[in-house]
Amino acid sequence: MLAAGRADAIALIDAATGAMVRYDELAARVATAAAALAARAAGGVAFLFCKNDVATIVDYLAALTAGVPVVLLDPRLDADTVAALIARYQPEVVLGRDVASAPVGPRPAPHPALALMLSTSGSTGSPRLVRLSQAAVLANARSIAAALGLGPADVAPTSLPLHYSYGLSVVNSHLAVGATVLLTDAGLVSDEFWRACRDHGATSLAGVPYSYQMLRRLDLGKLAPPSLRTLTQAGGRLDPALVRHFHGVAAARGGRLFVMYGQTEATARISVLAADDLPAHAGAVGQAVPGGALAIDASGEVIYRGPNVMMGYAEDRADLARGDELGGELRTGDLGRLDEAGRLWITGRAKRIAKVFGLRVNLDEIEAWLRGQPDAPVVAAIAGDDKLRVFVEGGAPDAPAALRRALAAHIGVHATGVEVRAVAALPRLASGKIDYPALETSTSTGAIAASDGANSSS
Repeated sequence: MLAAGRADAIALIDAATGAMVRYDELAARVATAAAALAARAAGGVAFLFCKNDVATIVDYLAALTAGVPVVLLDPRLDADTVAALIARYQPEVVLGRDVASAPVGPRPAPHPALALMLSTSGSTGSPRLVRLSQAAVLANARSIAAALGLGPADVAPTSLPLHYSYGLSVVNSHLAVGATVLLTDAGLVSDEFWRACRDHGATSLAGVPYSYQMLRRLDLGKLAPPSLRTLTQAGGRLDPALVRHFHGVAAARGGRLFVMYGQTEATARISVLAADDLPAHAGAVGQAVPGGALAIDASGEVIYRGPNVMMGYAEDRADLARGDELGGELRTGDLGRLDEAGRLWITGRAKRIAKVFGLRVNLDEIEAWLRGQPDAPVVAAIAGDDKLRVFVEGGAPDAPAALRRALAAHIGVHATGVEVRAVAALPRLASGKIDYPALETSTSTGAIAASDGANSSS
């Protein structure tokens, strides 16, 4: 993972202390930690609770070096969830958190190719994990570096958590080319984050749609140092108006915005929209990363083929012994189309469908339409019993009623088939994506109404 020939270059900077770790120092620390981990794990599995710090990077790289499959976990997980995960996967070693590993006893050995496991949800509360080989991790790191034109002079802050595939890919792709990773757990809108970027000459910023929605309310041109010239976005659809806005922000400082599409099941990235394709093709997510290929099947589902495709899923320790079950082909579950240049346009999720009085409604298309309304509300749409349920984050008191009438007219159904609620805040994953399972659960239990009881039923 570490670039060769960069011994004296700075690999890591701890933003909190200003401490710097050269590539040769990092390699030595990783080698020592790998030897210790190999002895402790004894051919087993490790859990690693991730912070955006040097110790986490060393432990992560040590696991890859030692050939010990590692599960990256959110350090904020509650004790009950952690206990359930330990019971399910029975790790021999737990790093980054003071909890006991599984009881000693015979356990299935992991597959020799298995290197890394990440949660399908990005928040690691889900017990279902994506199984990734080291070859997939390395292939995607190199593909991303090539697509973005990364080089040794780049300095990337950790604006996303490392247990999230997008956040991890920033680290992997920069270390693979001998660049510098600026480690910080500070929030994206905090003074601490931007002070670190200014002090250490950050050159790029990675964000999910929620990141850019927050930054739209601020003046990124004043916050960011002149060195920051590259913006990257993934983790969900960014409204084309925001794509055009941040393309303009980047261009004004002589930089570039890259819109990307990916899934944890493909290690991280599947496609990248070339900066030169903006603003003309705002809304597209680009062409396949180097080494990959895209296709659309007869049903409209996006199919990706490449060396970064996962080996398969796991739901317990026994599943970790399984080999490659996909053969490099991933059915993404997303619907899309390819234009004449091979650019991918995502049109929705195959399973994000609601039925309203028997009419099939694509929830992603509904959200996209709502985001195009005046004041661009932050919304989430889910399916109810023969009903469309929409949640609006904040906004004017009369927004739900107005949106409900407009949405019913847009779909062509009676207003009783549409429910719109205003909520103080939508539930979100660590990645910033809307947590739809949590939204559905809180809706069924009535918890979502506690934040704002505004049900627009008139």
